[in-house]
Amino acid sequence: MCLPMGVWAGDIAGHVAVLDKSGRKALKSSAHAVVYLDGMTVPAQGTVTMDQRDKAFIPRLLPVILGQTVRFTNSDALQHNVFSPHPQEPFDLGRYRSGDTREVTLKEVGPHTVYCNIHQQMIAEVFVVPNRYFATTDDDGRFRIADVPPGEYTLKAWHVLGGSDSQGVRVTPEQATVALRMRSTKLLKEVTRHKNKEGKSYLPEVDVGDYDN
Repeated sequence: MCLPMGVWAGDIAGHVAVLDKSGRKALKSSAHAVVYLDGMTVPAQGTVTMDQRDKAFIPRLLPVILGQTVRFTNSDALQHNVFSPHPQEPFDLGRYRSGDTREVTLKEVGPHTVYCNIHQQMIAEVFVVPNRYFATTDDDGRFRIADVPPGEYTLKAWHVLGGSDSQGVRVTPEQATVALRMRSTKLLKEVTRHKNKEGKSYLPEVDVGDYDN
């Protein structure tokens, strides 16, 4: 978004505290939360990449702007099968080999959980944000969103364990500082106990390499 001549942008900086499901203690790390401005939809173009390496999705949380395409690369020497059971936008990219890629463009703002249909431990979140004004938290829960047009907004935050929070914020040429606090809705072990793309339990893992059919 371009700002009119003479209008100064501001920054939003702050901290996100992520509590466990009991709400009694903070998680050891407050990373893997996305913070973004709601109420302003400015789609973008381009491609953002999520890799598959060492039987893991990298990164664990991938924010993408509405309109961008997500490219899933396979950097392992074996096959993967990326899928998402999202209630409005499910997808299944099928099996594909080392070095290959598959792409998907998502239209629903919010989290899209993705899995591998071969390796149950592979879990990630693609979070579609409505505009370019977003950031992810570091281990300490800190974040910064730069060059925000002046005005009043709703700032939202979401964590991969399901916690969320929102707060009104007024952006001026000075830096706006906010503190957000959220309680997880899931335990890590609950996240990992998921079904395959057919809604069934996973079979014992058998890696399929490029030399297999």
